[in-house]
Amino acid sequence: MSNGDSSRTASFYTLGCKLNQSETNAIQQEFVQRNYDIVPFGEPANISVINTCTVTNQADSKSRSVIRKAVKASPDGRVVVTGCYAQIRPEEIQAIEGVNLILGTAEKHHLFDYLDRAENGLEPLVFVNESGEIDSYDESFFISSSTRTRAFLKIQEGCNYYCSYCIIPFARGKARSRSYDSAIEEAKRLVDEGYREIVLTGINVGTYRHENGQITLLHDLLSGLSDINGLDRIRISSIEPNTITDELLLLVKERENICPHLHVPLQSGSNTILAAMQRKYKYEEYLEVIDRIRIILPDTALGTDVIVGHPGETDELFRETAECVMELPFTYLHIFRYSPREGTVAARMTEQVPEPVKKERSAVLREIGIKKKKKYAQRFEGQTLPVLIESQREDGTYSGLTPNYLRVSITQKGTIIPLINTIEKVFINKVNGSNLEGKLVNCNSNIYS
Repeated sequence: MSNGDSSRTASFYTLGCKLNQSETNAIQQEFVQRNYDIVPFGEPANISVINTCTVTNQADSKSRSVIRKAVKASPDGRVVVTGCYAQIRPEEIQAIEGVNLILGTAEKHHLFDYLDRAENGLEPLVFVNESGEIDSYDESFFISSSTRTRAFLKIQEGCNYYCSYCIIPFARGKARSRSYDSAIEEAKRLVDEGYREIVLTGINVGTYRHENGQITLLHDLLSGLSDINGLDRIRISSIEPNTITDELLLLVKERENICPHLHVPLQSGSNTILAAMQRKYKYEEYLEVIDRIRIILPDTALGTDVIVGHPGETDELFRETAECVMELPFTYLHIFRYSPREGTVAARMTEQVPEPVKKERSAVLREIGIKKKKKYAQRFEGQTLPVLIESQREDGTYSGLTPNYLRVSITQKGTIIPLINTIEKVFINKVNGSNLEGKLVNCNSNIYS
């Protein structure tokens, strides 16, 4: 393929987590560097890349649907499928007519090495290593973002926890970490490109550990990142409770550019179910971690994940979870219905919970989550908050995020100097559900109406 042909086009679609999003952004960046024009997914393209997810049966189904959409939109192009679904079930993707190339989670990092082998009209080529063989971190795979406000920085890959319900360790391989120097170098480059916020991503970020003469842990990396001149915000995407230390929490408190926002998965408030899930803690131990967060970082945004309907979850055990969720100081919830994944311990368990029951339990927790999110947002009415402005709507108003992950709509219109990718002080004069509304205070871009 000639790098000089500027007429080539590529499109991308991502399913699943922030890590998948960050990896797609990096792949897209490589296409741009090779003079491809990026077109919206669903439009005809020379190459369509789908980065799949397999965390649930629904994710598998959605992945197949998106693949078929790409084939239909670009019958003369090449369709490349990668990600966790491709790693776990490549044979199911092979059965979809029109797919040219299937890459596992390690192979996606070197897509162009395989692309020339995938010619139209041939059987799909499959390059998928066993996940157990993936034990090194690919330092050459740099993470970027499709906008100029927030960038993803991948610092960790894989997981050694093997929770009973989770297929991801089989898809992503062993836990491994990016080197300290590589992460710092990439963060500096992103700042030079104009990014104001960096989001640290990985499968199990809290297990970050790099050895090169000395051991570097997550709080060491965070400390180094926070010293980078011009890096206004650092955000941790998600972190397991058993990996949170006082040293980490005190660092978040001390450094203004580390966002007071922690997403700490609970999964269940029942010790019986936590044991069945093979989680690394009991509920009482989780509660101790949350109490430490509440003491050291009282205003932090605290999100969590909860799975309903894990095998063996009776009505009484679910009530334990619901009561815990109501009592804990969460500011938002991500609720998931358990989905059996072939090859996991939980899929072989008896006492599977019927889907209608899972749906009912999910609705109960979602209602609790809505109330908690509104209550947290109301705490900030009448306050002035720093907002990273991300976009401008058609009506001229702006939208952005606070350090503690609250969405803010800014009602001023018609600014003379664009505000996107600036951090402005905003007075919060209204709470609309869980969203904040406000007006600019002493706009850094000087002139506004």
